Amino acid sequence: MPKKLSLSKIFETVRYEPHSVQRSIHAAANDFRFRVVCAGRRTGKSTLGGHELTAKAIAAYYRKDLDPFERRSEHWIVGPEYTDAEKEFRVFWGDLQRLGIPLDKPGSYYDPIGGNMHVKLWGGRFQVHCKSAKYPDTLVGEGLESVILAEAAKLKPIVWSKYLRPTLADYAREGYGDALMTSTPEGKNWFYEMWQVGQARRSGFWSIRMPSWANNIVFPEGRYDPEILSMAEGISQEKFKQEIGAEFTEFVGRVFKDFDEESHVADKPFNPRWPLYICTDYGFTNPNVALFVQHDVWDNVWVCGEYYRHNRTAEEFARDVLEDPQLGRMLPHARVLYPDPEDPGASATLAEKWHLQIGGSTGGRLQDRLDLIRRWVGIGPQFIEFDKDHKDWVPRLQIDRSCTHLIREMQDYRYPETKSELNGHENPMKKDDHAPEALGRFFGGHYGHTVSGNKARQRTAKVR
Repeated sequence: MPKKLSLSKIFETVRYEPHSVQRSIHAAANDFRFRVVCAGRRTGKSTLGGHELTAKAIAAYYRKDLDPFERRSEHWIVGPEYTDAEKEFRVFWGDLQRLGIPLDKPGSYYDPIGGNMHVKLWGGRFQVHCKSAKYPDTLVGEGLESVILAEAAKLKPIVWSKYLRPTLADYAREGYGDALMTSTPEGKNWFYEMWQVGQARRSGFWSIRMPSWANNIVFPEGRYDPEILSMAEGISQEKFKQEIGAEFTEFVGRVFKDFDEESHVADKPFNPRWPLYICTDYGFTNPNVALFVQHDVWDNVWVCGEYYRHNRTAEEFARDVLEDPQLGRMLPHARVLYPDPEDPGASATLAEKWHLQIGGSTGGRLQDRLDLIRRWVGIGPQFIEFDKDHKDWVPRLQIDRSCTHLIREMQDYRYPETKSELNGHENPMKKDDHAPEALGRFFGGHYGHTVSGNKARQRTAKVR
């Protein structure tokens, strides 16, 4: 993105008024090379990409280092089909017509039916080409200054990793070589993985979720706009969450269906003002797990640290945590160990090495502990029923981004889907359960006594 030109003036000239989320996406280009936009229908994801190309074209006019033969500013729009790439190209082409920018001829074509969509400007110094991922041979070329991946979730992972990512390396040191990935989600495929990297702000990635109602121009009443409600008619909740809510839905059998990575995962480091607890789940071939958990005076709970390692004895487990640069610093602040009751010997070892007292009530019915976790995942502020799209909803359980295993297992922990998997039980499968089991030990030990009778009702009223 050109940093010295006024995007607002360029957008105003082409009569583009971005909504608030689009403005955030444009602004992120100043600090991140790779932006991942998970978007619902009618959010303007094609519009934002097309108008950014206009800004890049104008910036190229003023650049002194461009030559059509030695070096040019080349940009691609890549979609699963040419028709997918055409949407951004159409916006860009329209801007050029509106601004009266002269196109190089021959060299500029707009033939969406034949897939012949190219723009050349300034004597070939600036070029935009539409590409279809159906033809991988066309994705081999010289260095690119930017690429737009349209409907990225429909692309094969190799399109990015093998063909497109390497082409962006040539000009990285000069502040170019960027990518904009936009798509409606399609489950948890490679696009979701890129979105996760963006959430962690790693490796130059940035990401955002843009549900349909983020477009307050089309849907002025937000989540409860009549048109949004009408679009919800006749489709499943899962389909609505994916197509309209821009959520990475894989709800079938999920134990924690209301867990939403964007809402429940944040930067939640250790806070010395609030009490700290440690909860565990034991294993050897399976992992040993320790979660570092805090809560405030309103019983908002967050997980600020995680240990998750295979093939460790209790002694090694204890030593690993003591020697860990992050966890070791937090350990002296911990008050109580809420352990897996299946191995009292391991609990005694940890309690001795970490100088903690052992808390009780961490066993009993698994379903009770799961219900407690769900209560914190799903409860909003006072007098508001659970609706994470409500403007006043605040999650009462949050997990620090560093706790990657807990985040993954909160999403992947599942109930059996077939009778053959049930084996006469209604409990979740013994898979992807280790970190949630540890978290359940904390909730069972710390809050379990409030579940029954009037105390449960009083507590529910209090936290709501």
